[in-house]
Amino acid sequence: MASAMNIITKALRKVYYMTIGKSPVLDRLFRYRGNPRDYWAKRGGQTYFEEQEAVQDRSQRSLFIANEMAQLKFESFLEVGCGYGKQLQNIKILKPEMSFAGCDFSRPQLLKGFEYFPAMQKRVVEADAEFLPFKDKSFDVVMSSAVILHNEYRKAQRIILEMIRVSRKFLVHNEDTDVTFSRYGYDLTKTYLAMNFRIVTSKQIPCSQNPEHTQFTVAEIPLNMERLHHEDVPLCYHKTDAR
Repeated sequence: MASAMNIITKALRKVYYMTIGKSPVLDRLFRYRGNPRDYWAKRGGQTYFEEQEAVQDRSQRSLFIANEMAQLKFESFLEVGCGYGKQLQNIKILKPEMSFAGCDFSRPQLLKGFEYFPAMQKRVVEADAEFLPFKDKSFDVVMSSAVILHNEYRKAQRIILEMIRVSRKFLVHNEDTDVTFSRYGYDLTKTYLAMNFRIVTSKQIPCSQNPEHTQFTVAEIPLNMERLHHEDVPLCYHKTDAR
């Protein structure tokens, strides 16, 4: 009985990946909310790389972020959800003197990154953004790009708390504000203002296909700030009726 069920399960998976799974949009619609890590394990790596590199505004957006980052004064940098290393590479080109690290919970993404940007091979770890494997205040700058927007409220809070914990100076976010089946519509600028953080930069990304849905935020961490808890992160929505 068990072997028959295994055969049926494998057959159904094969049909799925030959039909719905071929579409990034449909695949995410069906599977992302159920198990994001499983989604990235399947679609990460070469498949996602080809999808992203085929979209011109993705590269333009990455260069925009790198140029914005180059204006900050910092020596060490962590990207949470670094994927295959596109953003790490672009920032490193403009700031060759900086030390960097990255983490992502998708092993296929990281393995693809070792091919795409070999320098990241000894500087990244497989880890969930909720549990960053770094000591307090390990980096001058900690960044996320399209990470927080995909997570439900409590988990998004925990990711922000972890980013604050391991950063010494700045938090940088490239997080869209629209609401879809896989996006929650958070507003990081509003959130940090509510926490009395200084906003260094908050702007739309003009090279995006839909600039009005984008938000690039740089927030400065207050000096001598004590350890925060969930209630200290009043995560705000871009629109009050977003959820």
